[in-house]
Amino acid sequence: MNLEKVKLDQVPAYCARVNVNGIQRTKEDYLRHQIDSVFTSNTFESLLLNAEQLRSKLLQLGCFRDVTVVIDSAKDAKADYSYDVTYITEEFRPISGGINTAVGQNEGSLCTNFSLPNLFGRGEKFGVDYSYSNRGNTEGRVFFTTPTQLDPNKQFSMSLFRTYFDNTWSSFKQDDHGINISYNIPLGVVPNAVHSFTWEGVWRSVLAASPSTSLDIRRDAGHSLKSSLKYTATIDNRDHPVIAQRGSFSQSSIELAGLGGDSQFVKWSTQHQINVPLPMKSIVQWCLSAGAVWPLLQRNSQSIKINDRFFLGGPLNIRGFDYHGVGPHSEGAALGGDCYWASGLHLYTPLPFLYHRENLMTHVRLHYFLNAGNVFNLQSVRSTQSFFSQLTNATRLSCGLGVVLNLMNVARLELNYTLPLWNQVHDRVIKGFQFGVGFTFI
Repeated sequence: MNLEKVKLDQVPAYCARVNVNGIQRTKEDYLRHQIDSVFTSNTFESLLLNAEQLRSKLLQLGCFRDVTVVIDSAKDAKADYSYDVTYITEEFRPISGGINTAVGQNEGSLCTNFSLPNLFGRGEKFGVDYSYSNRGNTEGRVFFTTPTQLDPNKQFSMSLFRTYFDNTWSSFKQDDHGINISYNIPLGVVPNAVHSFTWEGVWRSVLAASPSTSLDIRRDAGHSLKSSLKYTATIDNRDHPVIAQRGSFSQSSIELAGLGGDSQFVKWSTQHQINVPLPMKSIVQWCLSAGAVWPLLQRNSQSIKINDRFFLGGPLNIRGFDYHGVGPHSEGAALGGDCYWASGLHLYTPLPFLYHRENLMTHVRLHYFLNAGNVFNLQSVRSTQSFFSQLTNATRLSCGLGVVLNLMNVARLELNYTLPLWNQVHDRVIKGFQFGVGFTFI
């Protein structure tokens, strides 16, 4: 056989027409808004890339469960090197639902859902979902989402929700009823950047978990009404959400509560992650998380309620400490703080017997880590010097090693042997094996 190499970037090719088959409920104007990029192709390579990029965009519209692309010579084309690009689509059924399981932060949930996808033919979705966890936490939600300006990356959503959360480690239960309205929009000049604007109104009930709950917790019990505006910016350039080999992640948010209601504060938080590949198929990862919350008004020595504070400690947080085990406690209940920072330095290496199995290295790796962090109250800070003193003097430090398992690209499972190095008297320390599962980590 005589084989000849063909450089596709030198073969002229043009898109004569785009056909979308299988359309029943999806509106034509919503599809037309997505296909312009295919017609800019001038080589066969760019035609292939643009056709695959459009296929990915069609799958993101919220209309189709499957899309297949076929490229063929154009029929009755006046220009040479013309091609027809045909997309064979399978729309979502008018009604969908099911029962499935989900993984949270060290808990598993049974979830049921019912939805009407592509409700009006432009990617809208109305749905109801409910979840119940093994710790007794429940969440119910009725929601509606819709793209704006015929762009699936610009999403408006509104939901009514009710959540019940048993915070065992702080000896209180919280029952919330509320409404959430948000708008997400990409920032075009920064790749993979998303801006989110949210208004939330919540009626919150904090209850003592038992008759033995301490007075420090009972002081914040009762009803409160929170009305807040929140802005969040997220940039995610990682190549994998659970075990990334390269890339970075950055997310920062600022929340203003006090637009009505009796919860009044300003809350800031930030998370960052950097992943760098090393020789021998290893990865070094650095994580940083920090946050602070301030009372909006300083009158009457106003303090931050326990359900608005930050907590540290746990198997995916400051390892070597119990869940919410870092910081002050009252009769065994974690009190949290209104300022915190936490950092993690990680080294991921292949398992010795899987060193040559490239496909398995995204699913399981050896894990070596060093964690540090602190949580405290800003009320005790009187100057810049005292702030930096509080920030560093009571730093907790731990190290260890273990195994990380990727669970279907949505969560990670860790089994580590931990060794706490620095801790305070009131901390709850775990020396030895520690198991954790969740989707956020430090």
